[in-house]
Amino acid sequence: MNIKRLSVCVLLSSTLCVSGCSLVPISGDITKGVHYKQKDLSGYSRENVRQLLAQEALDTVPITIQLNNDSAIKSNATDLGITLDIDATANALYTYGYEDSFLDLVISRFTAFTTGATIDPIYKLDEVKARAYLTELAKQVDAPGNDARLVIENGVVKMIPSKEGDRIDIDATINALKEQVKENKFDNVALIHTNQATIRVTDADVKPLTTVLASYTTYFDASNRNRTNNIEIASTKITGTLLKPGEVFSFNDVVGERTAEAGFDDAPVMIDGKLVPGIGGGICQVSSTIFNTALLSGMEIVERTPHFEPVSYIPAGLDATVAYGYLDFQFKNPYQNAVYVLSVMNGNELTIYIIGTPQDEPKSVSISVGDEKEVPNQTITSFDPSLTEDIIKEGHPGFTLNTYRHITYGDGSSHTDVYGSLYDPVDTIITKAPAKATPEKVDKKEESKGKDDSDMKKH
Repeated sequence: MNIKRLSVCVLLSSTLCVSGCSLVPISGDITKGVHYKQKDLSGYSRENVRQLLAQEALDTVPITIQLNNDSAIKSNATDLGITLDIDATANALYTYGYEDSFLDLVISRFTAFTTGATIDPIYKLDEVKARAYLTELAKQVDAPGNDARLVIENGVVKMIPSKEGDRIDIDATINALKEQVKENKFDNVALIHTNQATIRVTDADVKPLTTVLASYTTYFDASNRNRTNNIEIASTKITGTLLKPGEVFSFNDVVGERTAEAGFDDAPVMIDGKLVPGIGGGICQVSSTIFNTALLSGMEIVERTPHFEPVSYIPAGLDATVAYGYLDFQFKNPYQNAVYVLSVMNGNELTIYIIGTPQDEPKSVSISVGDEKEVPNQTITSFDPSLTEDIIKEGHPGFTLNTYRHITYGDGSSHTDVYGSLYDPVDTIITKAPAKATPEKVDKKEESKGKDDSDMKKH
């Protein structure tokens, strides 16, 4: 111990002797002269302190959140996940003047007795709650950017440049908030903004894509508003999709679940070979259209399922059905460059393009459908005693066929793919009623003879 610290120790020890027992830590109560904020807690028991802090923890602490340079909102600390740390604050009050080091203990006791010692509240941040609050706030504050887009004007691919947006940098804001909470200075919280990750498709991504690799058009009844709405939602969701080399396009991932909350309307869907009301009718027209575009542009088909039976808007063998969570349509970009999906609705037409680089444009693609074979259906008969007459539900045979794609690539290599389709047979169902009773037949000769015998007896 150096001479200076020794001198302090001697001085304080002398003070203790003069001041009496009021400075000696013997009771475990709060040290005399310790204040919490402006309140003197001298002699408070630990239980009294915890009750005081527990009550204060219920109080609302107002804060101001600076949304940007021009606007701010009023909120409270609890909404942002900032709460009084009762344990840490109580511990700071309990331990002041009860330090392990005798010298530190003496200094603390002397300071509290002579000038008073103020312990500030200690707060803690619930980062999960803060993130949830900022995520909701971002929905009101963020200004989305615009991806670079491709359009086709007069048969020419044209780029619409991207535009960066502005969003809350939630991670950076939480990190800054943690420091403010440590310093107990969070009455004014400034959101940290960034323009990073506000666009997904940049100018550089699409600038090399100047060639339509393929397109395909199907037609629909525009007067059917519900079905048209569903086609439009799906078309909007898939347009602008950029697939880098080797990436897989998943129709279900891109379009999402077909629910009313997502904007989809009731429209007929095919279930067990019948059109029945359901959410999202018309979606399979979009998946079938992009299936054909993918075929013609040389994409690698990863997953495709035909309908239960042929549909009206596209030839058999060229359809692709989807059902969220069950059946997906997927294709993979096999090229060394990215490709871009563009979907356009015009009147009663749906056209889907796949755009790429000139070197990836196939030299030729031919699609043919053949090898059709009938799949016989069955007749199933059952009996229902409650019926008065037979009920017959006519079925029909199914069939299988193959779709062939022969493609010659830009480098001269060629390849043939085969995609099988099965359209299920529908059984004929006969439900028979009980047979009707047949009246008994009377022998006319016996009946005539009976009458003659009767007449003879009368005479």
